Amino acid sequence: MVVLHRLTPDADAARTAVLLPGRGYTAQAPLLHWSGLMLAEAGWNVYAVAWTDAAADDPAAFGRRAWADVTALLEGVPDLVVAKSLGTFAAPLAIAAGIPGVWLTPLVHHDVVAQALNAASEDHLVVAGTADAAWRRDRIDGTRAHVAEVADADHSLLIPGDWRASYAAQQTVFARIAAHVAALPQS
Repeated sequence: MVVLHRLTPDADAARTAVLLPGRGYTAQAPLLHWSGLMLAEAGWNVYAVAWTDAAADDPAAFGRRAWADVTALLEGVPDLVVAKSLGTFAAPLAIAAGIPGVWLTPLVHHDVVAQALNAASEDHLVVAGTADAAWRRDRIDGTRAHVAEVADADHSLLIPGDWRASYAAQQTVFARIAAHVAALPQS
Protein backbone atom coordinates (compact mmCIF):
# COMPACT_ATOMS: atom_id res chain seq x y z
CA MET A 1 0.00 0.00 0.00
CA VAL A 2 2.65 2.55 1.04
CA VAL A 3 6.28 2.88 0.04
CA LEU A 4 8.30 5.38 2.05
CA HIS A 5 11.30 7.10 0.46
CA ARG A 6 13.75 9.02 2.61
CA LEU A 7 14.68 12.25 0.84
CA THR A 8 17.29 13.42 3.35
CA PRO A 9 20.43 11.49 4.23
CA ASP A 10 21.00 13.23 7.60
CA ALA A 11 19.70 10.97 10.36
CA ASP A 12 20.42 13.58 13.04
CA ALA A 13 17.63 16.03 12.17
CA ALA A 14 15.35 16.59 15.13
CA ARG A 15 12.07 16.80 13.23
CA THR A 16 10.44 14.57 10.63
CA ALA A 17 8.13 15.61 7.82
CA VAL A 18 6.11 13.34 5.59
CA LEU A 19 4.91 14.18 2.07
CA LEU A 20 1.59 12.52 1.18
CA PRO A 21 0.80 12.61 -2.54
CA GLY A 22 -2.41 12.75 -4.48
CA ARG A 23 -3.83 9.93 -6.53
CA GLY A 24 -2.00 10.92 -9.71
CA TYR A 25 0.21 13.61 -8.22
CA THR A 26 3.41 12.09 -6.86
CA ALA A 27 6.00 13.54 -4.51
CA GLN A 28 8.09 14.32 -7.62
CA ALA A 29 5.47 16.81 -8.82
CA PRO A 30 6.20 20.48 -8.10
CA LEU A 31 4.08 21.20 -5.02
CA LEU A 32 5.49 18.29 -3.05
CA HIS A 33 8.96 18.19 -4.59
CA TRP A 34 9.75 21.83 -3.75
CA SER A 35 8.10 21.54 -0.34
CA GLY A 36 10.32 18.54 0.43
CA LEU A 37 13.44 20.34 -0.75
CA MET A 38 12.52 23.39 1.31
CA LEU A 39 12.03 21.26 4.44
CA ALA A 40 15.29 19.36 3.86
CA GLU A 41 17.21 22.62 3.55
CA ALA A 42 15.59 23.79 6.80
CA GLY A 43 16.99 20.71 8.57
CA TRP A 44 14.02 18.35 8.58
CA ASN A 45 14.14 14.60 7.96
CA VAL A 46 11.86 14.32 4.94
CA TYR A 47 10.07 11.19 3.78
CA ALA A 48 7.99 10.95 0.62
CA VAL A 49 5.20 8.45 0.32
CA ALA A 50 4.33 6.59 -2.86
CA TRP A 51 0.97 4.84 -2.99
CA THR A 52 0.86 1.39 -4.53
CA ASP A 53 -2.95 1.17 -4.61
CA ALA A 54 -4.35 4.69 -4.68
CA ALA A 55 -7.41 3.66 -6.68
CA ALA A 56 -9.34 2.87 -3.51
CA ASP A 57 -13.13 3.09 -3.73
CA ASP A 58 -13.35 4.49 -0.19
CA PRO A 59 -10.78 7.29 0.09
CA ALA A 60 -11.41 7.82 3.82
CA ALA A 61 -10.66 4.14 4.56
CA PHE A 62 -7.66 4.35 2.23
CA GLY A 63 -6.40 7.40 4.17
CA ARG A 64 -6.71 5.56 7.50
CA ARG A 65 -4.85 2.51 6.18
CA ALA A 66 -2.16 4.64 4.56
CA TRP A 67 -1.67 6.67 7.77
CA ALA A 68 -1.30 3.42 9.74
CA ASP A 69 1.29 2.19 7.23
CA VAL A 70 3.23 5.47 7.31
CA THR A 71 3.36 5.63 11.10
CA ALA A 72 4.37 1.96 11.29
CA LEU A 73 7.20 2.51 8.79
CA LEU A 74 8.34 5.63 10.66
CA GLU A 75 7.93 3.84 13.99
CA GLY A 76 5.88 6.78 15.22
CA VAL A 77 4.13 9.88 14.00
CA PRO A 78 5.84 12.61 12.01
CA ASP A 79 6.24 16.17 13.27
CA LEU A 80 4.70 17.63 10.11
CA VAL A 81 2.50 16.44 7.26
CA VAL A 82 2.48 18.04 3.81
CA ALA A 83 -0.39 16.47 1.88
CA LYS A 84 -1.83 16.95 -1.59
CA SER A 85 -5.39 16.01 -2.61
CA LEU A 86 -5.87 12.29 -1.76
CA GLY A 87 -3.21 12.69 0.94
CA THR A 88 -5.49 15.15 2.75
CA PHE A 89 -7.54 12.17 3.94
CA ALA A 90 -4.82 11.93 6.62
CA ALA A 91 -6.06 15.24 8.06
CA PRO A 92 -8.46 13.70 10.60
CA LEU A 93 -5.71 11.52 12.06
CA ALA A 94 -2.95 14.13 11.98
CA ILE A 95 -5.16 16.83 13.47
CA ALA A 96 -6.45 14.50 16.20
CA ALA A 97 -2.83 13.65 17.05
CA GLY A 98 -1.84 17.32 17.22
CA ILE A 99 0.48 17.09 14.21
CA PRO A 100 0.75 20.31 12.16
CA GLY A 101 -0.02 20.08 8.47
CA VAL A 102 0.13 21.80 5.14
CA TRP A 103 -2.96 20.73 3.21
CA LEU A 104 -2.60 21.38 -0.52
CA THR A 105 -5.82 21.29 -2.57
CA PRO A 106 -7.73 19.43 0.15
CA LEU A 107 -10.73 17.38 -0.86
CA VAL A 108 -13.17 19.35 1.30
CA HIS A 109 -16.14 18.12 -0.70
CA HIS A 110 -15.69 14.97 1.42
CA ASP A 111 -17.17 15.44 4.89
CA VAL A 112 -14.32 13.71 6.72
CA VAL A 113 -11.73 16.12 5.28
CA ALA A 114 -13.93 19.20 5.78
CA GLN A 115 -14.73 18.26 9.38
CA ALA A 116 -11.06 17.68 10.19
CA LEU A 117 -9.96 20.98 8.67
CA ASN A 118 -12.75 22.77 10.53
CA ALA A 119 -11.17 21.46 13.73
CA ALA A 120 -7.64 22.49 12.66
CA SER A 121 -5.62 24.94 14.72
CA GLU A 122 -3.35 27.73 13.54
CA ASP A 123 -0.57 25.11 13.20
CA HIS A 124 -2.17 24.17 9.87
CA LEU A 125 -2.06 25.79 6.46
CA VAL A 126 -4.67 25.10 3.80
CA VAL A 127 -3.86 26.07 0.21
CA ALA A 128 -6.38 25.80 -2.62
CA GLY A 129 -7.16 27.25 -6.00
CA THR A 130 -10.38 29.14 -6.57
CA ALA A 131 -10.92 27.30 -9.89
CA ASP A 132 -10.50 23.87 -8.26
CA ALA A 133 -13.77 21.92 -8.44
CA ALA A 134 -12.80 20.12 -5.21
CA TRP A 135 -12.46 23.41 -3.30
CA ARG A 136 -15.30 24.93 -1.32
CA ARG A 137 -14.12 27.53 1.19
CA ASP A 138 -17.52 27.55 2.88
CA ARG A 139 -16.96 23.94 3.99
CA ILE A 140 -14.19 25.04 6.39
CA ASP A 141 -15.40 28.47 7.51
CA GLY A 142 -14.98 27.47 11.16
CA THR A 143 -11.29 26.64 10.92
CA ARG A 144 -8.49 28.36 12.80
CA ALA A 145 -6.04 27.10 10.16
CA HIS A 146 -4.44 29.65 7.89
CA VAL A 147 -6.16 29.53 4.51
CA ALA A 148 -4.52 30.71 1.30
CA GLU A 149 -6.53 30.79 -1.90
CA VAL A 150 -4.81 31.09 -5.27
CA ALA A 151 -7.02 33.07 -7.63
CA ASP A 152 -8.00 31.20 -10.80
CA ALA A 153 -5.81 28.18 -9.95
CA ASP A 154 -6.95 24.62 -10.62
CA HIS A 155 -6.41 21.41 -8.61
CA SER A 156 -2.67 21.47 -9.37
CA LEU A 157 -2.51 25.14 -8.32
CA LEU A 158 -1.85 26.07 -11.93
CA ILE A 159 -3.56 28.84 -13.82
CA PRO A 160 -4.74 27.18 -17.03
CA GLY A 161 -3.22 28.62 -20.19
CA ASP A 162 -0.73 30.86 -18.41
CA TRP A 163 2.53 29.26 -17.34
CA ARG A 164 4.01 32.56 -16.16
CA ALA A 165 1.07 33.24 -13.85
CA SER A 166 1.22 29.62 -12.68
CA TYR A 167 4.93 29.94 -11.90
CA ALA A 168 4.38 33.18 -10.01
CA ALA A 169 1.44 31.70 -8.09
CA GLN A 170 3.43 28.66 -7.07
CA GLN A 171 6.35 30.81 -5.93
CA THR A 172 3.90 32.63 -3.67
CA VAL A 173 2.58 29.30 -2.38
CA PHE A 174 6.10 28.06 -1.55
CA ALA A 175 6.93 31.32 0.24
CA ARG A 176 3.73 30.91 2.26
CA ILE A 177 4.60 27.30 3.13
CA ALA A 178 8.16 28.28 4.14
CA ALA A 179 6.88 31.07 6.39
CA HIS A 180 4.25 28.81 7.93
CA VAL A 181 6.71 26.01 8.69
CA ALA A 182 9.31 28.44 10.07
CA ALA A 183 6.69 29.78 12.50
CA LEU A 184 5.78 26.35 13.89
CA PRO A 185 6.83 25.75 17.49
CA GLN A 186 9.93 23.60 17.93
CA SER A 187 9.01 20.21 19.34
